[in-house]
Amino acid sequence: MDFRKIFFCALLLGFALTPRAQSFKVDQNLISTPLTDSTNFSLLNSRLGSRFTFSLHNENQSMQTGSLGFDMDEQAGLLIALTIKDKNYCFRTTRLPRNTSYLKNQTLKFGPASMEITGETPEGIKVSFTLISSFTSSKDLNDTSAIKTQIFPGFYMQIRVANESQNNIDCKLKVALAKTPVKSFNFMNLEPIKPENAEQVLFFKDNAHFNSKLALAAVKPAAKGTFNEDGFGGLFYEFSLAQQATKELSQVYAAHNDSTVIEDKRINQPLKFYYTNYWKNIGAVLKYAQENYEQNIILTQKFEDSLMGRDLSREEKWVLALAFHTDLANTFFLLDKNKEPRFYVSEGRFKHLSTVDVAHETEVNAIFSPWRLKLQLNQWTNYIAQKEVRVAENATQNKPAYQQGMTSAEYGPYLYHDVGDLPFVSETANYNYGPHMAVEENTSFVLLLYWYWKISKDDVFVKSMLGTVDVLLQSVINRDTNGNGIADKAYGWTTYDANEALKLSPDNTFLGAKQLSAYAVAAEMFRSLSNKENHTSFDNSKKGVVDGEGIGYKNSGISVNNEALRNKQALHLENEARLILNTLKKAQQKYGFIPVSLDESFPKWKQRSVVIGEGLFLPGLAGSKSPLLHDLSEVLKKDYAATYQQSITDYGIKLTTGEGTTWFSKTIVADAVASQWYGINHSSAPYIYNWNKNSPYAYNDGLLNKGEVWIGYWYPRGISILAYWLLKDPSRK
Repeated sequence: MDFRKIFFCALLLGFALTPRAQSFKVDQNLISTPLTDSTNFSLLNSRLGSRFTFSLHNENQSMQTGSLGFDMDEQAGLLIALTIKDKNYCFRTTRLPRNTSYLKNQTLKFGPASMEITGETPEGIKVSFTLISSFTSSKDLNDTSAIKTQIFPGFYMQIRVANESQNNIDCKLKVALAKTPVKSFNFMNLEPIKPENAEQVLFFKDNAHFNSKLALAAVKPAAKGTFNEDGFGGLFYEFSLAQQATKELSQVYAAHNDSTVIEDKRINQPLKFYYTNYWKNIGAVLKYAQENYEQNIILTQKFEDSLMGRDLSREEKWVLALAFHTDLANTFFLLDKNKEPRFYVSEGRFKHLSTVDVAHETEVNAIFSPWRLKLQLNQWTNYIAQKEVRVAENATQNKPAYQQGMTSAEYGPYLYHDVGDLPFVSETANYNYGPHMAVEENTSFVLLLYWYWKISKDDVFVKSMLGTVDVLLQSVINRDTNGNGIADKAYGWTTYDANEALKLSPDNTFLGAKQLSAYAVAAEMFRSLSNKENHTSFDNSKKGVVDGEGIGYKNSGISVNNEALRNKQALHLENEARLILNTLKKAQQKYGFIPVSLDESFPKWKQRSVVIGEGLFLPGLAGSKSPLLHDLSEVLKKDYAATYQQSITDYGIKLTTGEGTTWFSKTIVADAVASQWYGINHSSAPYIYNWNKNSPYAYNDGLLNKGEVWIGYWYPRGISILAYWLLKDPSRK
């Protein structure tokens, strides 16, 4: 697969702009959801990195605004109301205005960056409301134009009124929030709303911070004016429609918050939203949104069409769109006082930020924004445990004090699982169990670095990380004490912490296969990115050259040949990978399949699992041709079909044959691995669709059993389904 081709095709979506923007079109072949009193489905709408939301919630199936995502919803409804011959109709909202009826046959369709709700009046007038969260691909943080499209804190709204009756009609349209307008300069004073007020912008108090503002503004055409009645403040339009005529109106709903979002407790720095680097106030945001309206709509349309136009099933498109919404809603893109950027992905309601195991799935989305993964990779190096520390008791959780990092002192450094403790302080992260997924976190870091390298071609950054790779993988190697290559000491629990066999068993073959995968891709990086130039000495008598790494040293062009060292490291890792491969082959010969654990004393060791090959996921998407990975896939393929059949339930695919847990994002990973490495095609999308299609917490990531839903609701890792889209790319054929 030519990743330069796929990435830059994605990157350049829509840059051949047409002279005038057309109305945004949500694919009408997508699955529709009726919005009725019995509908419980919720859809998170958000902007990348700012957690600025405008979500469809199950309460009355109404739009509700928020300033920092679902953690700070303001529960302020949206009103889209139409008056025809003194009869008032509206879409579902938080409170129905007096003398108003709901539009009939309200339905929802949504794409990755959009949402459309439609309804109709008894007179034959059809109304559609489309919310657009603009998005396009960006290469790096210097790609300013694309970054602005991705992150500006605002939503575009388009309303289309179509007269399908046999009569000419006069219409009055209201677009409003269930909030009281305020003056732009002082939120304590109400903005006087007078009849015939021709203002085109309304400001509202943003409860996230006393100095912040929300704004609703007309884009085109101009509104007739503003109004404030029945608890709603907004814009109104008056127009006539002939038979079969259509009227389209556009607005922007925006925010600006320059207060502290979270504190980085590691270095005691306040972090603000990254967008404050571009826009200093709400007026600047509105100016940008209006001046770039046509370009942003076209770019978003082309981006969305590229995702929804691929040869996916209707359920796969629905889940991909839902998961994309959820990923956006869980992202923080921040800036410290030194103008250093940070990017975090929140682990749903668990509040951890950018845990490496979650990133193994969410950062498939980095294909459209490689910089988000680069920032996280750099941040994670601050959370490598290298010494023993004492963790104080936690009375709230009834947890005693314990020693953390003890295994690090014995076996070498490891990445913490819940690195999200800092800058967030999470009440769920104080585990007193083992080395916090030492083996899996270390290997996932290496696999993610490899994925970043392949999608970005950023040799310089990846080369700078190879020392860390060497340290982390040697730590993993040290944890094999019985000579079969698979970690059997200090391995901690895996990401499958709802499944005992995968979570607790020593000589865990899932971890073994992931170790092998990390060793193989690390060896490739070591060999490809070594310095092959001859060692060059420098003349320290030259001006500016100093002892150490001063400016003179950096400017002297020194390149130290380390090819022999890197080749030695690569060979060491490849030998470890072959050791694991031979262990897996022997297990297959001995048992007739590869069990979850090779430790026969573990009570649930002799189970099968469809997820053993997870380490092949990112290398497969990156187009790896590694002979070692090919050999691993040939071994795992022999068991896969029979294991899959034994794992099928009516609520998903069990992670192991003897335990009932399903985990949708993980079975998506298994589907992708099976398609690319085993030549076997399955799709978990129908299960995911059925369990999310009427969920108030969609995306919901699985079930512990048929009647008990996994608690990780609004979980961003479902974006792993983007792998289905990548696997359908024509260049892979």
